[in-house]
Amino acid sequence: MKTQIFNIAAVAVLALSSLFASASATADDSYLVVSTAAYHFENFDERNAFTPGLGWEYSPSSKIGWHAGTLSDSFGYQALYGGINYATKPRFYGKVRFLIGATVLHKQYKKNADPETKIVPLPAMEIKLTKRSVLNLSGSPQVDYGNHRNNGVLFFQFKLNLR
Repeated sequence: MKTQIFNIAAVAVLALSSLFASASATADDSYLVVSTAAYHFENFDERNAFTPGLGWEYSPSSKIGWHAGTLSDSFGYQALYGGINYATKPRFYGKVRFLIGATVLHKQYKKNADPETKIVPLPAMEIKLTKRSVLNLSGSPQVDYGNHRNNGVLFFQFKLNLR
């Protein structure tokens, strides 16, 4: 059931992104995303630092884009994600962009627990390494409210423009 929810959400994101994509979009806006590592601020020794995965991202500056993919989460579960994003225009000599968005994420959130599907915020900073490669830093802060506890994490992704 949860996988069906993810699939429906992913199709909806792709359909909506085609509505927002302009005819003048270039290949510079699309990236192959390679998920590489995660740094957890607490309980680091109980989680995997290596989080391999692949995805695709369409993130034009100052427009709505989308992202989708799969990665091995912090506990080794093969997670799925998809969502929408908005990227700022490049700053600091064209080397840094900021992204914000929302992601439907199906993963294992707690050790030895069943995987769940949640909508999570997507804050990210991109640092341009070369003309075709970008280092993406994203994650979430530690959040504690009610019965919910979220461990702070920083994810590292390498993005490659394949043009």
